[in-house]
Amino acid sequence: MMLRFFCAGLMSVLVLNTPVVAFASKIEKIQKALKEECQVGVSSKKALTLIRPLYLTCVPGTKVSLQSDEDRCDVKCLKGNSNVIVER
Repeated sequence: MMLRFFCAGLMSVLVLNTPVVAFASKIEKIQKALKEECQVGVSSKKALTLIRPLYLTCVPGTKVSLQSDEDRCDVKCLKGNSNVIVER
């Protein structure tokens, strides 16, 4: 009986932590891009909020304008060109 509760608790912890782990490399790439292009360091939590504009909604090859309270910075879209159609 105790083992069943332990397994259920362990599974819930693993499921709840999976999304953050899945985005870990993207977070690091966002932090690196902001450091190189804007000379700004951001926390992992802030970088997590930037996944949508820098990976999901931007057009590859363009710049994304990020605006904070103090200043504005343009960062290249980090989305790969995986949806490119090649003619035959």
